[in-house]
Amino acid sequence: MTDQPAGDDRASRWPWPPIIYAVALTLMWWLDWFFPFDLPDGDWRPWAVVAAIGLGIGIAGFSYFQVIGTTFNPTGPATVLATGGIYRFTRNPMYLGGCVFFLGLAIMVRSGWLLLMVPVIAVALRKLAIEPEEAYLTRRFGDEYRAYCGRVRRWL
Repeated sequence: MTDQPAGDDRASRWPWPPIIYAVALTLMWWLDWFFPFDLPDGDWRPWAVVAAIGLGIGIAGFSYFQVIGTTFNPTGPATVLATGGIYRFTRNPMYLGGCVFFLGLAIMVRSGWLLLMVPVIAVALRKLAIEPEEAYLTRRFGDEYRAYCGRVRRWL
């Protein structure tokens, strides 16, 4: 951990992840309303498990932030670098969990549009949230964060 105060330096002034999720769901609903694109029928239960796993991954990331006493708010200043718990396996469990959740949800509800949006969600999260957060965490925690990035992958 660094002695540098968090101050007003932040990754972003916009809470991009919930905005991205809301836009994706709204766009999916709109597209599905006007241009239905249903996936073939199938057993939805395995995909409910995938969606639940995604939620679990995200909740594990959120919970670990609570344990170490830092904010999960994407516009808030980081007070502690998360490197334990699920963060030993992925640097972005909340975003990974969101993508896994949407993948499971898309197939579970047979939405071709939402399925097509999963990679768009991942790219938007990377460009609008992850890359600015990585730059911020590098400024905030320096060598400690760079070493962590060398040990743990961004997604999996």
